[in-house]
Amino acid sequence: MSNASNFVANEAMAAAEPHFVTPGLVDTSGPSPKLAAGKCAACGALSFPKAVVCSACLSDQISAAQLASEGTLYSFATVHQAPKSWIVPYTLGYVDLVDGIRVLAHIDGEPKIGASVRLGLGRVGTDPHGAALMSYVFTTGDGGTA
Repeated sequence: MSNASNFVANEAMAAAEPHFVTPGLVDTSGPSPKLAAGKCAACGALSFPKAVVCSACLSDQISAAQLASEGTLYSFATVHQAPKSWIVPYTLGYVDLVDGIRVLAHIDGEPKIGASVRLGLGRVGTDPHGAALMSYVFTTGDGGTA
């Protein structure tokens, strides 16, 4: 089941001042969005979102890092029940990024386990004032809209 029509995402939307569901998870300062993560100075483990303490070695020496934009869809589910302001149905999936970390994200396009996906921005709902709620989404290779 494709949900590509549910997302409204493109470079113009990304360039506009986005209103993110969870601010601080996406760095939009460069030419393409990047997930804002953490990297442990002691062991090199990545965390998303950025952790205060490393889950691998318990160090508190966590620095800012950006994650890869490409990955593979590990698993997914279609969500039909969501908060009132969210676009439903939507696909939520786990993505294994090429730098070795797994993240949970909206999936745009035709989901298939093992499919290559790429990071983008997408509209996932509307805030109480009618403005677009944005989030990071991963687009499948079938021409999703993100």
